[in-house]
Amino acid sequence: MIGHSSESEFGTPRPVDVKSGALKAPSSDSGFYFPLVRTLVAEYQKAISGATFVFTSSSPREGVSVVVETIAQELAAVTGEKVLIAMTDAIGNFAPLPGPEPQDPVIREANGVFRLRPPQSANSASRVERFELLRQLTELFPFVLVDAPALSVSAEALEFGACSQGIVLVAAAGKVRRNRLLQTKRMIEVAGTPLLGCALNRRTYPIPDFLYKRL
Repeated sequence: MIGHSSESEFGTPRPVDVKSGALKAPSSDSGFYFPLVRTLVAEYQKAISGATFVFTSSSPREGVSVVVETIAQELAAVTGEKVLIAMTDAIGNFAPLPGPEPQDPVIREANGVFRLRPPQSANSASRVERFELLRQLTELFPFVLVDAPALSVSAEALEFGACSQGIVLVAAAGKVRRNRLLQTKRMIEVAGTPLLGCALNRRTYPIPDFLYKRL
């Protein structure tokens, strides 16, 4: 459990009123996913506390982790808020970490981005325990980005999606096929979780609106 963590441990938020819609302009070396970032911020503004977003793909090795890291950095940069990256196998992992002193389950990376510490053993937490930890995380962090396995190998994205503001589908440029994207999109729709957008990996911009509407 991470309820002991204090505000000072994670740093003080910078003075940007994101709930009111204030955003910093993207820097010259970032902003590739700025339209998607704005969508995530709009969903956060509707949330009571923090907001959770699940990132997944149709097939493995489409670069979900790369996109999550990039968007985490952009979110932190344009909102001034803390952003947590959490892989699904780290959520609810209550196994003690080795060493004489207990380690904080959250690792500070840089510039407002944090990460749940990788698991040291197989995750034995129940579904209820994992959902409860995710709820706690949204009280500590304004943005929680869940890095989930591809839907072709695991349903975790849909499970955590039910407790989130929505799912972002990552597709690898030059690899993903339209039929596979359509199939994955239908899976998400059947699960009843909002599909907030698609991010094209290995390119410098998200899938354009006109192309996304054709999926």
